[in-house]
Amino acid sequence: MSTLRRSLLLSLSLMVMACHGLLDVNDPTRIGDTDIANANGANARRLQVTYEFSVDMIGVMQDVARFTDEWTQDFPASFNVTYDRDVMLDQRNGDALQTTGSDIHLGSLDQVFVQAAIALPAVRAYSPDAVRGDFLAHLYAIRGYILLQMAEDLCPGFPANDVVNNLAAYSGPLTTDSAFTLAGASLDSALKYVHDSTRFETLARVAKGRLLLDRGRYDSAAAVVASVPTTSVYLSEWNARVSMPQDFCSDCETFAIGNREGGNGLAFASAHDPRIPVNVLGVRRTNPSDTLYYTPVGQEVNDRATLASGTEARLIQAEAALHDGNPGWEAILDSLRVTVGLSPLVDPGTANGRVDLLYSERAFWLFMTGRRLGDLRRLIWNYGRSATSVFPTGNYPGGSGGQYGTATSIPFIQSDQQHFNPHMTSGCQSGA
Repeated sequence: MSTLRRSLLLSLSLMVMACHGLLDVNDPTRIGDTDIANANGANARRLQVTYEFSVDMIGVMQDVARFTDEWTQDFPASFNVTYDRDVMLDQRNGDALQTTGSDIHLGSLDQVFVQAAIALPAVRAYSPDAVRGDFLAHLYAIRGYILLQMAEDLCPGFPANDVVNNLAAYSGPLTTDSAFTLAGASLDSALKYVHDSTRFETLARVAKGRLLLDRGRYDSAAAVVASVPTTSVYLSEWNARVSMPQDFCSDCETFAIGNREGGNGLAFASAHDPRIPVNVLGVRRTNPSDTLYYTPVGQEVNDRATLASGTEARLIQAEAALHDGNPGWEAILDSLRVTVGLSPLVDPGTANGRVDLLYSERAFWLFMTGRRLGDLRRLIWNYGRSATSVFPTGNYPGGSGGQYGTATSIPFIQSDQQHFNPHMTSGCQSGA
């Protein structure tokens, strides 16, 4: 059975209570193409894409947290920390990961990108006129978002495999800029088709604003998100949510909220900021004087992760205003802070200090949403910062005996791609 049909079976089972007619097929043990060549079948394809997108993005958020300063890690005394840093994302050493690792998150987004390509012609052909535009916009927005996320997080040289006229279209290695270009085209299509859905439009506009910030087109970024209401939000589907451990595992790694990780990291745990509520997790096993914390946010059954929001739209506008020398950047940030009872910001008085302040605000508002790695890389791309000034560096905390790695992007799994893509002959490439 093909991957597509396996995924469709899951979609159909999810919808059985609401759309029992989808199961009215000639042979109840088999679902054929003709059985789903209708409006319900097209929507099942779209719903499967949205579900897989949500689930995989939760994993990406965790990977980004481990790779940056959002999470720290505590090791049992017997753990081989040096080996772990060689093959895990969280210590920013990806040398071995590219050929021996298993990428179940960012690599899976590539598969969702393909699933959306399969769903698009079905939605175009069978969806009712009243919803066709919004459903197309939703799929195009997801495809653009996926390419943007991969461009922000992965090293250059990753592919974006596709489906064209029901045939596999294998991609060659992409530069970061070429991935941004493809993402922008898909997001433009989403904005072209969107009709009535504020949620789908928020997803497309905020993603396009992120992309334009990455490319240094600040005024365009501000313009594209200007119409997004501050209260608007696009949440993950089916209660897919980010989770953090709330107790120690005596013989395994434990993750906790980062706190001035590697010298350059922000004080996420000790800031006592209402945007990141914390509870005590325990103490670091290799340094009992170091208290570790977790956040209860995202732990409830009904919690869903935020993938795009009006809050992020305002943050994009604030960065554009700061870039243009418009003093209104601070007022935008203060208008958000007042909603959670925070006092107004104090202008640090220098250009670098203002950028630091704005990116700190972004980090606290967008904590655990998968944005942090893109932000750190943008500080390098657009603001001329060095990697050693923005990423955690030096000795790993707790006397574990190792140091942070030097990678500034997550390596894709070359061996996985080479199984079926004839164009992938090398791994990470140099460049942006």
